[in-house]
Amino acid sequence: MKIFPIGFHQLKTSPVALHTDSALAELRALSNLINSSIDVIESSLASRGEKFPSPYEPFSKETESPRMAPDVRSASSNVVAAAAQLIASIRPPTSTIVITATQFHVPSCLRAAVEVHAAEVLRDIGLQGLHVKGIAAPTGVDSEKLGTKMAKLYAFSVNGTPARILRLLATNHIFTEVSPDVFANNRISSLLDTGKPIEEIINSPQDKYHGTVGIGALIEHATDDAFKTSSYLTDALTDPKWTSSEEPNQTALNLAFKTDLTAFEWFELPENARRLRRFGLAMKANQEMTPQDEILGGFEWKSLPPGAVIVDVGGGIGSMCLTLAKAHGHLSFVLQDREAIIKDAVKKAKITPAVFVLRAILHDWSDKYCIIILRHLRAAAGPKTQLVILDSIVSYACPEPSSSITGSSFPPPPAPLLANGGYANSRGYLMDMQMLIGFNGSERTVPQFDKIFDEGGWKLVKVHRRPGTFSHIIGVPK
Repeated sequence: MKIFPIGFHQLKTSPVALHTDSALAELRALSNLINSSIDVIESSLASRGEKFPSPYEPFSKETESPRMAPDVRSASSNVVAAAAQLIASIRPPTSTIVITATQFHVPSCLRAAVEVHAAEVLRDIGLQGLHVKGIAAPTGVDSEKLGTKMAKLYAFSVNGTPARILRLLATNHIFTEVSPDVFANNRISSLLDTGKPIEEIINSPQDKYHGTVGIGALIEHATDDAFKTSSYLTDALTDPKWTSSEEPNQTALNLAFKTDLTAFEWFELPENARRLRRFGLAMKANQEMTPQDEILGGFEWKSLPPGAVIVDVGGGIGSMCLTLAKAHGHLSFVLQDREAIIKDAVKKAKITPAVFVLRAILHDWSDKYCIIILRHLRAAAGPKTQLVILDSIVSYACPEPSSSITGSSFPPPPAPLLANGGYANSRGYLMDMQMLIGFNGSERTVPQFDKIFDEGGWKLVKVHRRPGTFSHIIGVPK
């Protein structure tokens, strides 16, 4: 029996208008969706002779690969979304709202675990775990060499504080408490491990993340700079002078750190050298978590003529150009890392760009400055120049408005999930808040991209949506 002949996303009325007798049916539907999705995962893995990654083993790309198969990823997203929605539906609302309001303790404890290098200490301990005393003061470390540095680092070990911190994390499935006050790494906590010896980290804490993939740096940045900044979100929102501001130096970050500078200018202050280095490594980690070939899909690069010039605006060291060049050797490339002067750069080079590409650029800026950037590009464009934006597209948590833009519609998730996939797609909305509090920037919906394209002199003609990574938003001159 099909409990929901149509999904909530297909209804003309809001889900809240449904009769309350359907609440139990929704619980059943969510449970069935979880079970059927797990069946898909099991069948997919069996067909390839693979095993699903164990949550109790350390993370590695090799053991993680079975989870990356497209059908497994899709089914896993359904499980995540359905499980979160099931919890929200079945748990008392008072519990949910209070737990949500106090959930900030989790990232606070996560930062503490990172700062005391818990994952590194536990690296070679195995599943049997280590008592918190051992985590707080690693055995085999030369106390004479470390001296007061070690004493200061582990001063938090009084009154059972390490156990309480790690226990909250373990309750959220980060680390495992294998017996009273004894903890071990699990798959999630092992991501915090830099792979470096604990002695090396303590002697050179400024180099902790140097030479690593940067996951720890990303977590430390998020739970330090961003965490503190986010606490000022409401202050910036309710300030009469700032509530409608689009300026990059009138944000929650400016209130949190008492500065008139933009976020990038603030990071470059001499006293923020460690923060800047950490931020750079955090951005590297973000890039590592996105498919390296994401630029190749969503646009017909092979249709461009030999010698067609691709201008990578704000392209950093040129990683995206290199990926494109390897796949499409007939193209030429210009790397321009300052979008504000792209017009002059193109004129001096005496070229007519075939395509402008901007990856993760526009989300740093408010609409006002995005439109300025797009107008600069339009002024430097030829009549056939195309614009390719790689950015996240956020969907509404309700049915999407109809649109004539090719590819703007996204296949709805199975009923009765939220129209945007709910918790499984929450990262995009969290990143939207990150852009807001630090830059007055924004992750955008398709209508919002359409608006800034139009005011910037471009027509949005096609969208290639890719869940879990950047989408391609394609425009042509108006």
